[in-house]
Amino acid sequence: MSDVMLKVESRDLKGKSKARKLRYTGMIPAVVYGEGHDTTSVTLNTHAFELFLKGNHSVVELDINGKKERAIVREIQRHPVTGNVLHVDFMLLKTGQKINLYVNLHFMGKSAGVKEGGIFQTIKSEVHISVLPKDIPDFIEVDISGLNLGDSLRIKDIVAENVEFLEDPEDVICGVQAPKMVEEEEAEELEEEEELAEPEVITAREQEEESESGSE
Repeated sequence: MSDVMLKVESRDLKGKSKARKLRYTGMIPAVVYGEGHDTTSVTLNTHAFELFLKGNHSVVELDINGKKERAIVREIQRHPVTGNVLHVDFMLLKTGQKINLYVNLHFMGKSAGVKEGGIFQTIKSEVHISVLPKDIPDFIEVDISGLNLGDSLRIKDIVAENVEFLEDPEDVICGVQAPKMVEEEEAEELEEEEELAEPEVITAREQEEESESGSE
């Protein structure tokens, strides 16, 4: 785990119009909260936050008007069309108290099944865990080199120290399928889509015929 520093500043101005002005100047409105702390409205640099997200970090060290606090991103609100960040919620971490969060999975190595022509499929790209702040990982590595054709890995197969997984141990996270199986699945999905679309075509045609017979 590595902490990245983000500088945030308290803000007194609130409201949608003020928030729009902040975003126009390259800043993001945000709030910081945590057990034993009052909720604080802050602003942070949009570019710096986007870089933080690209770095795939779980924990951030916030510089709040010169005071440093460790936190995690609890929620990100994005524009439904542009995807731009509109608002961020930071939750402060408390030493010795476990926290629940989602962490990305990084699949490492090349499986024997892929070398034989199989297709690697990712079912889950992140997992829900419970962990102490000092043990929060930036991501969890999963070794897929032992996967043969038809094999899969489940939550229970993940090896991670000091981490409690909050999902069903039997949930599949990835697997290697033969190309033929993947093609058959895609063909079945296409047939299902055609079957769903077919009644609509028939109904439209029947309505047209009924209209013509009525005009006669």
